[in-house]
Amino acid sequence: MRTLKRPRKITKRELRDLLKRDKTTKAIAKHYRVSESTVNRKIREYGLTSLRKRGRKPPVIRPKAPKLRVKWIETKKYIKDLNRAYRFINIIYPPFKYVNPKTLVCSDKKANPKGKFTTVGVYFIVEQSDVFFINYSRIRYSDKPVIFDEIHAWLKENIADILSVQFQRAAFSIEKIIAFTFLLPEKKPKTIKAKRR
Repeated sequence: MRTLKRPRKITKRELRDLLKRDKTTKAIAKHYRVSESTVNRKIREYGLTSLRKRGRKPPVIRPKAPKLRVKWIETKKYIKDLNRAYRFINIIYPPFKYVNPKTLVCSDKKANPKGKFTTVGVYFIVEQSDVFFINYSRIRYSDKPVIFDEIHAWLKENIADILSVQFQRAAFSIEKIIAFTFLLPEKKPKTIKAKRR
């Protein structure tokens, strides 16, 4: 789950340097994680209004981000790599051969699953008392099966809120979502084996 980052302290020296470098109010506000009105107020408080150049700022030219290739890897390797970082007290493997680390979609082929689905399985890392483990939840989208693109789009938009509500009273905190499985209505999910240390 995403957490809000705390605002940075706005010091006169650093703010002066940013203004001398002709940074926009919007860019400065983003740097400090505050509103633009807070930046303008600090500029006035520190007496730095004279450092601003008049006129419109030139647009910032951003380099184009490289296109990420869709790369499917074996689920066991994916979970093993996560285990190296988190040292899970238990491990649950999604019952599919491959996972796409970018979209978190699991499939038995190196492609998004085909067919229609009613239910999504969600695998996520949780933290409790300074230890980590993998948890699993099933979320029913509808009684009527729908195509992958529809259920996947809904999932990306709503999964964080759904898990937040579903586990709001839990003793653990959700650290990170790691995989999605899409279940066919006519098939029951395979038995999930948990590996304990």
